Amino acid sequence: MMRYLFWSIVFSFGLLACADPPVAEEEAPEGELSLPPLEADYEPSEVKWGYIDRRGQVVIAQKFDDCRSFREGRAVVRIGGRWGFIDRNGRTVIPANFRAAWDFSEGLARVLTFEGKTGFIDTTGAWVVRPTFDDARDFSEGLALVKHEGLYGYLDRSGALVIPCRFEQGSNFENGQAKVKADGRYGLLDRDGKFLLPPDYRQLSPFSNGLARVKTGNYYEFVDGEGKTVLSGNFLQATDFAGELAAVRDEGGWQLIDRQGNPRTGRPYDQLWYAGEDRWAAELGGRYGYLDTAGQEIVPLQFEQVYSFSEGRAPYQQEQLWGYLDPDGNLITPPQFGLAWSFQNGLARVAFFEGIGFIDRSGKMAIRPDFLDVRDYSEGLARMQR
Repeated sequence: MMRYLFWSIVFSFGLLACADPPVAEEEAPEGELSLPPLEADYEPSEVKWGYIDRRGQVVIAQKFDDCRSFREGRAVVRIGGRWGFIDRNGRTVIPANFRAAWDFSEGLARVLTFEGKTGFIDTTGAWVVRPTFDDARDFSEGLALVKHEGLYGYLDRSGALVIPCRFEQGSNFENGQAKVKADGRYGLLDRDGKFLLPPDYRQLSPFSNGLARVKTGNYYEFVDGEGKTVLSGNFLQATDFAGELAAVRDEGGWQLIDRQGNPRTGRPYDQLWYAGEDRWAAELGGRYGYLDTAGQEIVPLQFEQVYSFSEGRAPYQQEQLWGYLDPDGNLITPPQFGLAWSFQNGLARVAFFEGIGFIDRSGKMAIRPDFLDVRDYSEGLARMQR
């Protein structure tokens, strides 16, 4: 029972942090409702957030009601019901004057005003794109998705709307392509606003390894750069190609196929996904393991759960506890943690009875579990509560 006590305490703190206190309202004229200001949606957190360095030493004191990881030398922080930005020394560089704020991306940060409009600021807090949009996404490959009068388009870093707002949905640009929806169907757009694939599909995924996964009727298929079908079947579900292989599901279950549609697996599975390191995670009957690119079960299906590899390590669950293994199935640690996260920057977060700490790639303790909550390192710092 002791292993659950720690997480009960964490959950209790989460409830305290999220609970809304009673807000006293000023008396309003009869027939009118006086609403509290929007920042009253938040209350000061019972346990403040700060930041530690890679030795586990506190370098930015716990004084924030909420915060985010560092990106491009800035971190989003909340004080009361307002959001602003600090630098790596913990100094306020952009005052907490926003209703919401997001990480810097490509030198600009998306912020929401208390008037409900979204714009972009630079690292000094100056407006680069005035807050005139109903919604937006971060800049990616020099363009940002924005919403105006119910439709989406894309603007550049100067604030110019280079792709007009004419789509029902949109996604960030990645590898020069973005998924958009027009007239109820999906297509694929390039950075000039021209269609790589016309909006003719019920569903699609951007090109990966030269092929795009699309759905026109009841089944998925794969098309080339000209939109010609190069691989089809009774695929109820499918994943993108990772190298020469993709996972597809028909009525019999999941299997691996090559680019010619030839099966690589000797039997169907209940789940299949690419897990990195030339491994495919597989599940059958509630047991998990890994396949190699030949479709062989290189790590037998013996675990209660597994995750994808990161930095040559993956978490696995056995007997309700978590450990780590390498791509060949060698156990780096026994199952001993209450929770386990992926490796990032040479360290992985793990939960002990005492709290959350970090281990290194050999499985040795790197930072003691002194924290009620702590997140992954970014730019050398990790946000934490203790």
